[in-house]
Amino acid sequence: MPSVRKIIYTTITAIFAIVLLEAVLFVAAVTLYGVEQLLARPGISGSITNSTLDAQPILTRPAPSRSVADSILGARPNPEYPGHDSNGFRNTTVPRRSDVVALGDSQTYGVGVAADAAWPHQFELLTGYSTYSMAFGGYGPVHSLLLWDEAIALKPQIIIEALYAGNDLFDSFNIVYNNGQHSELRSPDLGTQKSIVAAESNESIADHVTQMFTQGHANTVGSKVKSGTPHPIRSFLSEYSRIYGLLRRLQFESLQLKPAATRNSSYTQSFEDGPFRTVFTSEYRLSALDQQDPRIVEGREISLKAIAIMNELAAEQTIRFVVVLIPTKELVFKNLWSEPSASFATLTSNEILFWSRTKAFLKANNIDFIDVLPALRGQLESGIQPYHSTQDGHPNKFGHQAIAASLSDRLTRTTTP
Repeated sequence: MPSVRKIIYTTITAIFAIVLLEAVLFVAAVTLYGVEQLLARPGISGSITNSTLDAQPILTRPAPSRSVADSILGARPNPEYPGHDSNGFRNTTVPRRSDVVALGDSQTYGVGVAADAAWPHQFELLTGYSTYSMAFGGYGPVHSLLLWDEAIALKPQIIIEALYAGNDLFDSFNIVYNNGQHSELRSPDLGTQKSIVAAESNESIADHVTQMFTQGHANTVGSKVKSGTPHPIRSFLSEYSRIYGLLRRLQFESLQLKPAATRNSSYTQSFEDGPFRTVFTSEYRLSALDQQDPRIVEGREISLKAIAIMNELAAEQTIRFVVVLIPTKELVFKNLWSEPSASFATLTSNEILFWSRTKAFLKANNIDFIDVLPALRGQLESGIQPYHSTQDGHPNKFGHQAIAASLSDRLTRTTTP
């Protein structure tokens, strides 16, 4: 049986170690913003229109917003946000020139992965081409067109436009019809306009997409709010203890790895097959990809028109313009689900139709494109999961590696599709 002196010594040593660790974590949190993010209580936030499912901490001091209001773009990335450059984009610095400029949304920005894991940076490492990312959540081809002058100011040899099936059609419709940008891209067909007005009068597409996003991500890991009043001691530790914050973060990260079925809901479909598990949000994705909805169809046509304009502008300036086709997580996993839910089957059939029409348009207009679906599916065939196990529809670091490798393979050769 240990002596009283030994017990006292052990207790004092433990208290000293705890105080010292608290002090170290406190100093780190005060001086390094990333550490405070790590130790703060995880929460879920994100724009409905950009479909971000990025875990954002609730901080003990005000955090700069990821975006700032912009009269042209609707929202622009905030230069004050950690990891953003002076232009607001996710790069270390703003170069005088760049070999490649990448335009796109959160799939290119790299939501859910570190900046150096996002495919533009991985592409730079693979090719040696300096690459500047001008991507941001909620952006679509029309946003890229609005950013064109900023992109060519870097005198790139190549401009990559990342077209994402998951929400770019909605984003294009929204910025033209609801934000009033590039109204000349609207269809002049009176029948089309009549159908759009009728659909909007029944239910706003923005409201519908918002509702589907909310329902589909209501039970995302970390977003559940416990009812009742927390114990006073727990509240105190949560507010002031950095060690408690560290343990809370470890618990949060461990929950990310739990089987998807534990987070199922009527708006999500859990999937598990061998080493693979994830959660699909098919109803939300379908709301922004429905090829029967006249507003989404109009968004598709607007997106393709914007891409055609960018291709012409690039040709005038002898810049190589390439469109990278980024599929939804659901389409990547499609062949692994032998008995899919009805909403999943409807979504993937709509996406296949969308890509078929998109590729036909790109080929007819001699627009260079790269489809990364085979590369992402190839990872599954190799036993690697390219997406998170949660509802998050963004690629994980392996998915970004696959996209970068596919682009590197094609863009370091002179062949065209």
